[in-house]
Amino acid sequence: MNNIEKAILKAIIIENRSNYSFLEEHYPYLYVKSREYTNSGIYINFGYFRHFLSRDINTLLSSKETLIADNFENELSYILAVKNGTIDFLEIVANGDDIINEETILILK
Repeated sequence: MNNIEKAILKAIIIENRSNYSFLEEHYPYLYVKSREYTNSGIYINFGYFRHFLSRDINTLLSSKETLIADNFENELSYILAVKNGTIDFLEIVANGDDIINEETILILK
């Protein structure tokens, strides 16, 4: 997991800890299974180094932190998908015609 993915996850987990405090437990055991670039965005799919019990919690989470990219006209949007009580994927999307690829430098403010 790269530094920006870590920063985004931490921001989301901290901001949503009052309702989803169990996610803090999960964070140290996450790894990136794959990254899928779609031109307008990226899906970062996660796996776990440890098994966690399934929970009846399915939701999308974000934070108030601003995500930008050099030379992009607009801020980017991001969500963390929680499926059956585990972190499933992080989606980052450009808001406009900008293209996200492996060279895009993301900055969380």
